Amino acid sequence: MEVLLEKTTDTPLVHFAPGLLIIEGRSITEDILGFWNPLLAWTAQYVEQPEKHTFVEIGLEYINSSSSKFINEILQTLSVLKDKGLELEVVWRYEEDDESILQLGRDIESLCGIKFNYKEIDNARERARKLTIRRKKTGEEYTITGRYWESVVRNGHSDEYEEIEKTEDN
Repeated sequence: MEVLLEKTTDTPLVHFAPGLLIIEGRSITEDILGFWNPLLAWTAQYVEQPEKHTFVEIGLEYINSSSSKFINEILQTLSVLKDKGLELEVVWRYEEDDESILQLGRDIESLCGIKFNYKEIDNARERARKLTIRRKKTGEEYTITGRYWESVVRNGHSDEYEEIEKTEDN
């Protein structure tokens, strides 16, 4: 019972597995029901037989109001875990100086009654980090910055490459 959806230009990376729920990226999809309804259904099924500890990490770059409603619904569904005496840990990641995403986290936290841990992402450091990618067709490897990789993803070319190594700045 696992869901793994790769990040696209208008949908976030989603990794749902027993005890782990991750949503990361942009959510501006036009097929809102087609994207979010299966994730809401997965969550409803998960809370029927949950793990003792559930870790949720949400890191949004940009989100439309329809997507934020679904994230709220997912967290509302998970809030029953507290009533069952189980551990539920939610980490809300936001980019430095992104007050709107931080406020969205605070709003959802107050609506669903789950205590969030907030983690500020250092944009400059993240975008300057180095990573190695491999072109799938030719096997050629390149070392690029996170900022460049973001533009590859944004332009819809990430499926032509695979990320093989991340390294810290020197």
